[in-house]
Amino acid sequence: MTAVSLLFSIYQVSPSPFCVLDELDAPLDESNINRFIRVLKRFIDQSQFLIITHNKRTISMADTLYGVTMQEHGVSKIVSVKFQETERDEDAAQTRETKPAVSRDRAAKPEAAVEPGDDSDVISMGK
Repeated sequence: MTAVSLLFSIYQVSPSPFCVLDELDAPLDESNINRFIRVLKRFIDQSQFLIITHNKRTISMADTLYGVTMQEHGVSKIVSVKFQETERDEDAAQTRETKPAVSRDRAAKPEAAVEPGDDSDVISMGK
């Protein structure tokens, strides 16, 4: 976490419009992952981040995910998933502020719409 703190301290003094972080969160435990995510959220408005990770908590922050899959032996395909807030998500956020939480069994699941692309398919779904 000390190295992450030093990196973001330098970044705070001299920010760049683009930053690549490769498995930066791999050695961190769960509480430090949460700290990393909070610090990262502070910089998202002024910079764009490309984060290579396998951590589910870090992935859940993403606006867009890119992955490589191999459906056939030796043939790789790039897959992208773009998350966007929907009107239903905004309504749900307002409802949560005024009403008690609904059990998971009755909660609505996000709908996904597949949009054909040139090289890969883009899946848009509520975040």
